[in-house]
Amino acid sequence: MNFQENNIIIGIDTSCYTTSIAAISLGKKVIFNKKIMLKVKENGNGLRQSEAVFQHINNLGELSLEIKELTKNYNIVGICVSNKPRPVKDSYMPVFMAGYNFAKLSSSMIKCPLYVTSHQENHIESSLLINEIKNKEKFLSVHMSGGTTEILLINENKDKTNSKYSIDIVGGSKDISFGQFIDRVGVKLGYKFPAGKYIDESAMKCKEKIKQGLKTSVKEGYMNLSGLENQIYKIINDESEEYISKLVLDSVVRNMYKSILYISEKYNVNEVVFAGGVSASKYISKELSLKLKKHKVDTYFTKPEYATDNGIGCAIIGLDKQILGE
Repeated sequence: MNFQENNIIIGIDTSCYTTSIAAISLGKKVIFNKKIMLKVKENGNGLRQSEAVFQHINNLGELSLEIKELTKNYNIVGICVSNKPRPVKDSYMPVFMAGYNFAKLSSSMIKCPLYVTSHQENHIESSLLINEIKNKEKFLSVHMSGGTTEILLINENKDKTNSKYSIDIVGGSKDISFGQFIDRVGVKLGYKFPAGKYIDESAMKCKEKIKQGLKTSVKEGYMNLSGLENQIYKIINDESEEYISKLVLDSVVRNMYKSILYISEKYNVNEVVFAGGVSASKYISKELSLKLKKHKVDTYFTKPEYATDNGIGCAIIGLDKQILGE
């Protein structure tokens, strides 16, 4: 192996529902990408932070054995971990401390540099891994997950020592997230939590045309989504699982379409990169791309393994920081 292939950066992310560890070579080749979903009780709608932290600690112990195996063939020259949800002051969530302290201990034992980033930046970088956007200096990033529905205006920083991007929230949900909406409906339908995968598969099977879509509440790029849940529950027993699933994802598409269209015109941006577990939906990526393409807005969706929580973005950020340091 040559120098770029033999030396790797480890990326670690401990989110609300997934323990993720990845590795990329200095040539940006993905060497390792492993994640363990946190366990949620049957018919449950989530986890308390204390429960999630406990599971992360156990999962990291299991994944540490796989890191040890990596060292037989590769040199770990850096570790990058997400230590908070967003790259802003006072952004904090206990789950990220599990990954951060594991990374800190690992870097001191391996004697390699430790880099830190945020969960949000991790998602942006992983969604860009296989997408070549035209203007990397200014674009929109949509983060749709179990806990977040945000539309972000991304500007590339000229001084990249602290953060590669300047990130501003310019749209999103004012109440629940799309992920929460989908999971709650999915659990009601009898699907396992998280239910996004099952809702998507069910929606794709539905051949019936939507008679009347759910009413949306969108103003200047911001959405109120709790009303969608109430509307669904009124008809959930009157329609098939496939039709309800399709109706749920159609409402995601129409809400996001209205928001992105307003924001793209306001900020003069015509490229949108999607991240987060909800963006792994085949139904959403197909229908939303078609609707936005009519307005000359280019959409970039990535592979499901990079859209959902992962450590790839952290590893990429670690590599960028190491290059800057050198």
